[in-house]
Amino acid sequence: MSLLQKGLCCVFDIRNNVRSLRLPSCSTRIRNFHAPNNSNSPLQSLTRGKSRRMISKPISAALPAPPPLDLTENNVKQVLEDARKELGQIFDSSVGITVVELADLDGPFVKISLKGRFWHKRSTVLARVANYLKQRIPEILEVDIEDEKQLDDSPENF
Repeated sequence: MSLLQKGLCCVFDIRNNVRSLRLPSCSTRIRNFHAPNNSNSPLQSLTRGKSRRMISKPISAALPAPPPLDLTENNVKQVLEDARKELGQIFDSSVGITVVELADLDGPFVKISLKGRFWHKRSTVLARVANYLKQRIPEILEVDIEDEKQLDDSPENF
């Protein structure tokens, strides 16, 4: 995972106007980092009255979202393929144990099928895939499972 995807956590020591930047994934600590006194800056300090304290603010480093797609069968299949790459912690395709496929497309209603084993609950996988599909193809109103039995996490259903 890249540094952009992890994000940063900035900590400001307001005492003596000393700011420090701490990276959770690194052991280094940069001292005496002075940010400009700009109210629009994400590196701003907050105080209440005379009391001073440490404040931690996450800074997200979001990647630009891909452009929305039209609702077609090919686009849904392509977005499901992209979801396999993007949501790698759900789809462990390196050992080939998961399959999420388009089962049916009826207007703005999409049905998908889940086959194989998943690291997470199948209902969680369905929710994340549905969210991913709706973000990439805004015309989709509902994403549902082909058969309710596919949401059963018991081993005999694999």
